[in-house]
Amino acid sequence: MPEETNNLPVELVNVTSPALNSRLGRYFIGKTGLLNFGGGYYAWGGIVNPIDSGINLYIDLFTITNYTNQNFIGEIWLNALPPKNAATSFDVTPTNQAASPSPKPKAVMKYAGSSSERMTRGVNIFDRIVPQNSTLVSDSHNGSIIIGPGGSFSILLRPHGYQYFTGTIVLTWWEEKSESPVNV
Repeated sequence: MPEETNNLPVELVNVTSPALNSRLGRYFIGKTGLLNFGGGYYAWGGIVNPIDSGINLYIDLFTITNYTNQNFIGEIWLNALPPKNAATSFDVTPTNQAASPSPKPKAVMKYAGSSSERMTRGVNIFDRIVPQNSTLVSDSHNGSIIIGPGGSFSILLRPHGYQYFTGTIVLTWWEEKSESPVNV
């Protein structure tokens, strides 16, 4: 129930942080394998939240590393379908390495290199130029991008022309029990 201060309603909000979720064993980091693409092919990496997971994903950071001497584009997508040839990444771990037993994420990190498929469904929310021989680091989203069961957070690596590229994607997120949507 909103409280009133100076005749203005005040909503109480629960704020969570990556540090708190790391301590609780709910914060994860994962990376793709080496992504080779170009010559008319794309690469893709992302987190898929299974429809039956019972959790929401809260996206924090992503990085895209470009190992080549040409720029390429990173397209950021919400709720797009992964390519059919996507592999599951086994390079995923909780950031709290002191937790025992080690928590396992319910979300699944997937990736694909040399895919002829563009993204289908979903929304391309923004693009980033990934400079040559560098790593692009996103600003912290602090959980402001929330992916419910059945959704995904994806990065499509798009080459310029027919040059060939090599890169990787790293994603960080935390998971919390899914609750009913908030009506605003």
